[in-house]
Amino acid sequence: MSIYAAGEIDLDWERETRFLNKQYPIVVFSKTYCPYSKRAKELLAAYNIQPTPKIVEVDMRDDNNVIKLLLSRLTHHSTFPNILIQGKSIGGSDDLIALHNDRTLAKMLERAGVTIQSDLEF
Repeated sequence: MSIYAAGEIDLDWERETRFLNKQYPIVVFSKTYCPYSKRAKELLAAYNIQPTPKIVEVDMRDDNNVIKLLLSRLTHHSTFPNILIQGKSIGGSDDLIALHNDRTLAKMLERAGVTIQSDLEF
């Protein structure tokens, strides 16, 4: 992982990973114009989870091509959205919806340390 540390030789990846997973247990790499990204963000919003998912709008960043390459390499998922729970990619919008339909998404989210505040039944 040191290749991704941008020159920080002393970066403690274990500590950094624990910190990021606690602060941002759910991360969505999205594109603003993508209908699949929109659908995934809407489903997650319906769960009204705390802390709220960290949304990274890749197409709004200058380094979007680098992020896409890194995500593809690290998660083996090259399309958007790319949804990470506790740093592990669960795939994209169709995968998220399948987990929701199987009634396993809520359990996954809770195991990741988020609180579901929606009154909807999941």
